[in-house]
Formats: sequence, C-alpha cells, structure tokens
Amino acid sequence: MTATQHIIRRTGKPSLRFMGQFLADVEDHGFDYHRDESVVLSLYRTAGGKWVAVELREQRTPDDNNQSAKVCENVEQVHEFFGFTPEAQELYAIAGIEPIEDVE
Repeated sequence: MTATQHIIRRTGKPSLRFMGQFLADVEDHGFDYHRDESVVLSLYRTAGGKWVAVELREQRTPDDNNQSAKVCENVEQVHEFFGFTPEAQELYAIAGIEPIEDVE
C-alpha cells in the first residue's frame, strides 16, 4: 500500500489528517433525478490499519452541504456508519469488504 497524506474536512468538527490509501467512492446522483440532495460515500485505509468512512451530502444550495467522517477500528464499524443502502453495498464491493452472512 502506498500511503499518501489525506485531509478530510468535516462539517462542525475538526478535520481528519492521516497517512493512508484511498480505496473507493460511489455517488448517488440525486440531482440527475430532480432530487434536492446528492450523496458521495468514500472509504480510506490508514497506514495504521484503521478505516476512514466519509459521507458528503450535497444540497442544491452549497451552504447546506454536510460532510461527516468516522475513524473505524474494523469493517463492522464501517458497515454501521454507511448502513446497507445500494450505494453503500456498491462501495463495499469495490473496496472488497462486502458484508456476507454465512449460512449452513
């Protein structure tokens, strides 16, 4: 893994700075479907092995945009942060962390 420095700005909280790798992002182009919100989900892996999950909610009015991020200790926390929307499922597939429940 080639680690580069990333700075994630969060709405109403301090920014996150870390060395790591960008893994994937997906976007729900809500504006294309005449909705008032577009969502971008991004995932990073830090050089120390943690996960950084980022959700950007863009509104038609830029002043209302909101970006949140969470440092996750494990994949389960990433799943808790993003949930299981179609966009989140796509992100998991790209990043290779699809939640799979084994059944006997």
